[in-house]
Amino acid sequence: MARKKKQAECPAGEKWAVPYADFLSLLLALFIALWAISESNPAKTEALKTEFIKIFDFTASSPLDRESDTHNKDSAPANSEVEELEREKVALDQKENNMILHLPAKVEFIRGSAEIISADMLVLIRRAGEIIKKMPPQVQVELRGHTDNSNKNPSENFILGSKRAEAIADLLIKQGVNQEQLVIISFGDHTPLTRNKSDTINNRVEFRIRTDDKDDEEKQLLLKQWNLK
Repeated sequence: MARKKKQAECPAGEKWAVPYADFLSLLLALFIALWAISESNPAKTEALKTEFIKIFDFTASSPLDRESDTHNKDSAPANSEVEELEREKVALDQKENNMILHLPAKVEFIRGSAEIISADMLVLIRRAGEIIKKMPPQVQVELRGHTDNSNKNPSENFILGSKRAEAIADLLIKQGVNQEQLVIISFGDHTPLTRNKSDTINNRVEFRIRTDDKDDEEKQLLLKQWNLK
């Protein structure tokens, strides 16, 4: 009895369409990412970020990193205030062409207060002031006050965030920083760092140093201040 000849399966068919479409989507995403990186001039922003890290002697981190650190602190009680400060390092985030300095919340502000009670925080603010004074006068520094949501009154949280930013501004002005360079903004409890909006780490002030001016000469001048040619 003659055997029926087995026909070879055609490799071409509908099965390749979905993987091929996914491949094209990945290529498009890669192109967009590369374009965004080239537009943001990463060499300059990375150089400036590195200089901030060297001056303040801290490491860059992300909000998720800080949230993880917070949970670790909850599971292991602190032995001393020094250990607490060591865990609560100042964080530096890069947002496109802007640099954001996060001052540690638990050291700087207690819940519901705008008073700076830590000598270590005063040292960090003094360092920030020295940096700002070396910047060109046209560079603006936004002081952004934030709170947790332990107070359920949004308007009171906005007022508290503003008072915290004003407290930092007063210290910087007394240090000789030009008040025209400082912009005070309050976000209240609307921009928490963690998913837990009542976490005390959300009580903070951010320094947003704007370096994304359209005039590239300002960027060059700022970089020269830090010898980052």
